[in-house]
Amino acid sequence: MTQAELLQKALETADLIAGGGLLNPEQSDKFITYLQDMSVMAKDARQIPMKAKKREINKIGVGQRASVPAAEGQDPALRQKPNFSKVELDTVEIMTPFEITYDVFEDNIMGDKTASDTYLKLLDGWRKIAKTQGHLYNHAGGGVSTAVLGELLDELPEKYLRDYADLRYYVSPKFEHGYKRILGQRPTPAGDKFLLSEEQATYAGIPLVRVPVIPSNLTENIGGTPYEDLTFVILTPRKNLITGIHRALTLERDKNIFARTRQYAFTTRIACAYEEPDAVAIAEQISVVS
Repeated sequence: MTQAELLQKALETADLIAGGGLLNPEQSDKFITYLQDMSVMAKDARQIPMKAKKREINKIGVGQRASVPAAEGQDPALRQKPNFSKVELDTVEIMTPFEITYDVFEDNIMGDKTASDTYLKLLDGWRKIAKTQGHLYNHAGGGVSTAVLGELLDELPEKYLRDYADLRYYVSPKFEHGYKRILGQRPTPAGDKFLLSEEQATYAGIPLVRVPVIPSNLTENIGGTPYEDLTFVILTPRKNLITGIHRALTLERDKNIFARTRQYAFTTRIACAYEEPDAVAIAEQISVVS
């Protein structure tokens, strides 16, 4: 089912918005599921339904080891202490008059409290948190390459490589396209499949996940050279991503009889976080046309 079809189903289902107004818990859960299905990174993230505007959740232990070697008749003389640390989700209110598909979760990725955009400045998103609390690699205007992905893997602390199968590179569509062109240059059937099919690309066995809302037109002056085609890549375990949606959702609808259109206003509160910011590496200043 396409994103447009999902959105239409969410808005047109009679039992979901009959009469409009505040959705009950069952309707809220149903609509949150629709929204999550439309967002690539939110689909990978732990989804936390929230009855209040703020919520503390227990960490699940990304990259931690509790087991020790066992020897018959011997006390290992080591006691693991339970981890009672928590992550706080503090939601901000948003309204989406239209295009729920991308807008609801855009600030989860691109949010920055210092931004000039009044919407993106609502909260610090996954990109801002990764840059300020994770491991940052600046590619200095260099182009798409395997080196970018290798640098990110080198930046990530080794303890977070234990659950290797859960690691993901989150990339823009243009970065993915450029990387597949590199792989396609190999004169082998393995290279051909990236040019002729939707085969998911990988690096060192880690899948690249295409995220439509990661832009490839960021602007920055690097070493005196202006760039207008920059993107970024995030590497982290999937279970390290957390999103929270307040269940008090409001969905109002109306119609414009002159334009012959239906209008919707969707209001909710959202939050995002990493369980362990130390388990995130981000590459910035990547040019998609260099």
